[in-house]
Amino acid sequence: MKGLILAGGYATRLRPLSCSKPKLLFPLVGVPLVDRMAAWFGRGGVTEVILAVNHLSDKLRVDVSRRRLDTKTVLSVEETPLGTGGPINLARPLLDKDEPLIVANGDVISDIDLRGLITVHARSGAEATIALVSAEDPRPFGLATLDANDRIIGFEEKSETNRGPGWINAGVYALTPKVIAMIPHGRPVSLEREIFPILASQGKMRSWKHTGFWYDIGKIPDYIIANRQLLQRVEFRGTASVEPSMPMAMIRQPSYIGENCTIEDSAKIGPYTILSERVSVKRGAEVSETIAFEQTTLGENCTIEDSVIGEGVTVGKEAMIGKGSIIAGQVVIPDRAIIRTGSVILN
Repeated sequence: MKGLILAGGYATRLRPLSCSKPKLLFPLVGVPLVDRMAAWFGRGGVTEVILAVNHLSDKLRVDVSRRRLDTKTVLSVEETPLGTGGPINLARPLLDKDEPLIVANGDVISDIDLRGLITVHARSGAEATIALVSAEDPRPFGLATLDANDRIIGFEEKSETNRGPGWINAGVYALTPKVIAMIPHGRPVSLEREIFPILASQGKMRSWKHTGFWYDIGKIPDYIIANRQLLQRVEFRGTASVEPSMPMAMIRQPSYIGENCTIEDSAKIGPYTILSERVSVKRGAEVSETIAFEQTTLGENCTIEDSVIGEGVTVGKEAMIGKGSIIAGQVVIPDRAIIRTGSVILN
């Protein structure tokens, strides 16, 4: 069975971090999102995942080719963004003609039971089965209307009129080849606005209600919240070996230390600090409530609090980065620089 990850947008809501890094390579508790999603697909019985991408696709291709993912992975590259339906049409030559396709939005992380969803989909005879989660305010999402048998009989995308709690689109679908054949060729297509309402009106959509964790990480504040909350889950918190030559470093939990990180003597890490792979923390540095992307260097006696540091950043010695700051990838923060609270530093 094949899966497809929709990740063809420009990730504008994640700028400036996404200016140099595709969304699927953003670390989620220190591990690239594409790795997390490939493992999730694999647990669900999916053997090959198609990455439907556009922005920085060459960088993603190179990085994915170097990684050992839990499923076979191929890229389908859009020249221009095609919405949520167009990428599926574009990838049609790569799809199985006789099996459902499992589709997931590339800015969602969850523990949705794919095997359960696929089983319900097969038994129900539906053309599409959509995972749903409960939300107190459904307005930013697609809202499903269900009958007594959990069949979806109405679907409305991002309505400002529905203010009460409801079951919203979780961004994970099982679609039959008949649904894929409905998608128009050669233009951007919205599954949520053009395809799902038709299927709902015809009684051909089934729901799968999910009650576990689910995060939309398409905005920086939501990305930070997801990292901090998932950090507290045992299955995400496994920490790689830390360079043992400097035993006097202090690591306050919960924190995550990625592979091949080095932490020098008298450094203080945490709580709620996530270091991706190959991060170097120099002696005396204090880093708390911060997400550091891969290959960053945090200088001697620097202080970083409640910030996000992009990939390949160098923070100079004795520099101070204030709360709520976002530092884009490849930036150099000079020695003894003071970055004010809430600053956004571009590359």
